Amino acid sequence: MFKCIAMEDGRTRFVTAAVMLVLGFSVASAAMGTDVFGGGATLPAGAYVGFNFLNPALKQSANTAFPTSGAASVSSTSLFGAWAARTGNKVSYCQTGSGNGKKIFDNSDGTNHLTAIGACDGTTIGFGAPSSILVNPHFASSDAPMSVTEYDWFDVTGGKKTQYGEPVQFPVVAGSIAVIYRKDSLLTQLNLTSPQVCGVFSGAITKWSDLTGNASDTTTIKVVFRSDGSGSSFSLANHMAAACADMSTASQHFIVDQSFATVISQYKSTIPAGWLGVNGDPSVVAAAESLDGTIGYAASANVKAAAFITPHVKYATVGGKDPYADFPASLVVLVNFDRVLRGVTATTGRPMTAALTPFGQTGCMLLVDPAGYANITSRYPIMAVSYLIANNKGNTSADVDAVRSLIGSAYADHATDGVTTIGAGTGYAYLRAATGLTQAKVDSCVSI
Repeated sequence: MFKCIAMEDGRTRFVTAAVMLVLGFSVASAAMGTDVFGGGATLPAGAYVGFNFLNPALKQSANTAFPTSGAASVSSTSLFGAWAARTGNKVSYCQTGSGNGKKIFDNSDGTNHLTAIGACDGTTIGFGAPSSILVNPHFASSDAPMSVTEYDWFDVTGGKKTQYGEPVQFPVVAGSIAVIYRKDSLLTQLNLTSPQVCGVFSGAITKWSDLTGNASDTTTIKVVFRSDGSGSSFSLANHMAAACADMSTASQHFIVDQSFATVISQYKSTIPAGWLGVNGDPSVVAAAESLDGTIGYAASANVKAAAFITPHVKYATVGGKDPYADFPASLVVLVNFDRVLRGVTATTGRPMTAALTPFGQTGCMLLVDPAGYANITSRYPIMAVSYLIANNKGNTSADVDAVRSLIGSAYADHATDGVTTIGAGTGYAYLRAATGLTQAKVDSCVSI
């Protein structure tokens, strides 16, 4: 289902990362531009807007369409930054995590109707757009594809169907997820097997001696995890449920979900004492940096970008594969149309997909089946696919071209537009497919 393809002419391409923030880029030469705003997943933030946000507490960019005091600036060599420079538009990106991003986009948490306008603070308040902006968010980002339940929220409790039609979803980038750690007494790189990864995050492996082989080191492993709805948690679980099937039973297995507590719920009814939950991948990196003996998981790109300010944090190889050297710059994927997640298999916890009956527009909910990338051992095996989600209709005439071109920029030729932050060795990969991942397809799915 996947294969690697080489980048021609030495081109590099940029794609995904993660924490809560809004990032953007304004062009001085643009007299009039469209202000496009959205947010969600933290894993692809580095690819989308660059790594100027390294402080996990930072939520917005000072150069965004909606400036906020103390915010980070977007990199002109990021995917969205280069798009803004090329088109004369402005863009903001708020890191809320995948789960909250979809709730904000849907105007719903499944029970309550939410207001999509509000501060970018990592919760479901909003993506940081001012109250003068009367449209809903132009887009959301998620590393966990929409489920049929989240799709229905758009209409049932979100109340968006009449004006905005339905969600449309496009996979745009992949990112490797690193197992990170701080172990000051360990002088060599930690080399883990997938069963060891599963043992750590299920709570079955609790001592460092079980990972290092040093029988005298019986110190306790401290696990740091994503406590928010997270595509990183979903993707780690997707790997563990597939790679450690022989360690599982019908009554005890990983559950592939955005909630880490749900992921391990059949192993631990409550999160073990001493484990630390934080919001956003950058916060995972920061927590690991602060505490010797810690293990967590985060977007590889975030780990690499923060390495110079988090010198204690290291990353493990998994199955002998490195999350940078053994993760390609581009991936070919199989795209399914009008399929969504529909729960998990009861005896394995692995995600199920099912055909979707769209509200009206067919062929615009694009899905890469998580089973297809759960455990590919020929390369680094823990990865996420990140999606951009937009409104099928209700995009104003002033906005529609900008929203279309922003999503389509992931499928463009970036040889000349300055996108240099992504490519071999970054932990990101662009996605390619035989059908579906084209500007023409985006244009057909995003309308006025």
